[in-house]
Formats: sequence, C-alpha cells, structure tokens
Amino acid sequence: MNNYFVILAAGKSKRFNDKIAKQFYNYKNKEIIDHSIEKSLNSNLFKKIIVVSNSLNQLKKKYPNKIKIIRGGKERSDSSLIALRYLKKFEPKNVLIHDAARPDFSIKLLKKLISLLKSNTAVIPFVHSKDTIKYKIKNFIFYLVFNCIFRVNKRDHCSIRFE
Repeated sequence: MNNYFVILAAGKSKRFNDKIAKQFYNYKNKEIIDHSIEKSLNSNLFKKIIVVSNSLNQLKKKYPNKIKIIRGGKERSDSSLIALRYLKKFEPKNVLIHDAARPDFSIKLLKKLISLLKSNTAVIPFVHSKDTIKYKIKNFIFYLVFNCIFRVNKRDHCSIRFE
C-alpha cells in the first residue's frame, strides 16, 4: 500500500462571507473537515494522510499523531503543489487530493478510485447532475432561463433552449 491522501483545508472561504472557514463549520455533529479525516483514517487505504491547512494548531490538538499537517499556500493550486513536494520523498504510487469542504464521499469511492488508478494515470470522480442551470445530453447543451427555473420550482412545465 503506497497510497497517500491529501486534504486541502487552507481555504479562507471568501465567497462564504463568514469569519469561520467552511471546513470548520459543524455538519452532522462534527466539523466538516473531521468527516474527511475520519473516513480516510478508517479506510485503512493510506500510508499517510496529509492535511494542508493554515489552522495548524487547531488540527494538531485534535489529531496529534494520526495525520501530518503542513502549512498551505495562497491558492488551492499552491497548497496542492506544497503537498506533492512534501510527498515526493516518500515515492508515492498514488496520491488522492480531496477538498476538505466536501465531506460526503464514501470509503467505497476511495477504493474505486484506487482500483481505477491501476489502469489509468489519473482519475477524477464526478456526479451526474439533474438540477443544474446548464447540462448536456449527448451532443446537445441545454440552458434553462430564469423564468423556466422559477416555473420548475413551482412544479410547472417549461421549454428548453438548444445551443
């Protein structure tokens, strides 16, 4: 097992407009970041779990020996690069990078990603969305205009514009 799990948690949640970063809000009776840390630990799939954060003391108190916490960068891409540079010395086979503000993933998904990495250079999970403003079916891109969205929310029917 030469898999490593990186949790990006250095964000300031600027668009969230609050003093507390999203990853430290309570969700299902614990901080959002705790869901990701606990699932990655409980999966037993990773040699090392690295949390990239600018709230080092807060996390070190909770998880003193179970995870490695390193300081993040200015942007998400900087934090990812910092984590990859840190991991280079371990010569990892697989590195999974996860956003701390997305707690609803499963251990089953982690296992599937690692399995897919046996035959692929990189893999990215995605979710089929049915409630987006723009979506694609076969070779057509559909847009919903505001009035249509409003009517759909009221359970009325509406027409769709093609591109």
